[in-house]
Amino acid sequence: MEPWVFFPPLLFVVAFIIWVFKNSPAVVAKQLAVAYSFVTDKFGGILELYVVVLFILCLYFIFGPQANKRLGDEKPDFSTMSWLGMIFTSFAGLGVLTWGSIEFFYYIQTPPFGIKPFSTAAYSWSMAYPLFHWGFTAWAMNTIFGLVFAYLFFVKKKDVIRPSTACEPLFGERLVKRWLGKLIDALFVIGFVCGVTTCIGVNLPTIIALVTKIFGLQDNLRLDTGVILSWSFLMAILLYTGLKKGIRYLSDFRVYFGFGILAFIFVFGPTASILNTFTDSLGKLMGNFVRMSMYTDPYYKTGVPQSWTIFYWAWYLALVIQCGIFMGRISKGRTVREYVIGSLAAATAGSWIFFAVFSGFSMHVLQQGIVPIADIMAKGGQGAAIVAIWDKLPLAGIMLVILLIYGFIAMQTLLNGATYTLSMVTTQELSGEEEPPKWNRIFWSITLGVIAVAMAYIGGIRPSQTMTIIGAVPMFVITVLILVAFFKDLKNWPTSKSEDIS
Repeated sequence: MEPWVFFPPLLFVVAFIIWVFKNSPAVVAKQLAVAYSFVTDKFGGILELYVVVLFILCLYFIFGPQANKRLGDEKPDFSTMSWLGMIFTSFAGLGVLTWGSIEFFYYIQTPPFGIKPFSTAAYSWSMAYPLFHWGFTAWAMNTIFGLVFAYLFFVKKKDVIRPSTACEPLFGERLVKRWLGKLIDALFVIGFVCGVTTCIGVNLPTIIALVTKIFGLQDNLRLDTGVILSWSFLMAILLYTGLKKGIRYLSDFRVYFGFGILAFIFVFGPTASILNTFTDSLGKLMGNFVRMSMYTDPYYKTGVPQSWTIFYWAWYLALVIQCGIFMGRISKGRTVREYVIGSLAAATAGSWIFFAVFSGFSMHVLQQGIVPIADIMAKGGQGAAIVAIWDKLPLAGIMLVILLIYGFIAMQTLLNGATYTLSMVTTQELSGEEEPPKWNRIFWSITLGVIAVAMAYIGGIRPSQTMTIIGAVPMFVITVLILVAFFKDLKNWPTSKSEDIS
């Protein structure tokens, strides 16, 4: 255990949990709402500009002087198709099903640009915004930091398991191995915990609604707690018994299951409507990309960019280092241009295909008057509305059970990746080949579950979203430092053998 990285985040978690349960849910929700508004109002514009800069950096690396440089002299570990497939399927989690089914409706209900709610214009924008939030701008963040870590892994030959290591060119090895590096890593753990808490919190209502629909149970805090702790303790058991193959099989099963569900809905659902809606929405996005990228709404004050764009960018930022390390590790031997284009294209296609099918189906049932989404949202919340939509799928009785199984598997694989990252960073003197101790992974598995229970106690989606807004503040600072260090070191990028030959 690395005490200076382990204990400060632990104190933050303990203090937060005590504060939540010491007060009423209404009081906690109100104070979190104040924090959310403060950060998004004061720093939202900065965050939007930062993400635009990261997207521009992707274009720079595609066309700039480093485009033909190679990420190491070794041959790639995976064929091009396998590599693209890994990126394409990496985002096939419960989140794309949840938001793919319901996000569009929020823009109909509260549209951007001062548009009248539930108008034709609101419907027109409603499908473009999810594609924007889950498109190439979003994945530009993972792509850039994946490039940074691929450079460290395969060009600099560094075995990076902590973000502080990526800051060595800026601060030097001495400071990074002492107090400054430990501070960076501790802040990373806090930010990452907040981001993972959001992943659990925003998906929990979907799982709970499926459980209540299938088993006829009452939705309450006891059920929420039982579901959350079942995830945490099952993961703890898998980790303790060393069932690595079981965890890997779960991950593979999640991918096949997810795309199987997707194919079924596309083939047996309203196929023409899905294709028409996606095509029109893609055109809307392409025609308004710059406007959407820099929309802060200082005049109409609808709150749309603060509630959605800035939230999404903060959420992705809270998780970007873990995602970047994954994408970097699988990209050995690629040229910079190949890596950036492949990463952006595969990740965007992987998420858009889910949104095309699930959003297209949901829009269809809304426009046909099959599901009164607004009424269900008002009475039962987001999860109930999503399940009401899914209940109109072909073979709905079977599909709801399949979606519940898929949701549980997706959350298990999410917890596995998160606990592995947290335990690696908070364990002392580990190389990339060594495994962190089991107790550390089990500890973080249970800790994440307890935080999620605290979010369920407060109630609603916004508290979970606030956690990622809080976590994005330290992650913004850390990622800026990593980028500055990376660009400072770029001039030392040696010429690879393949470049010499060409």
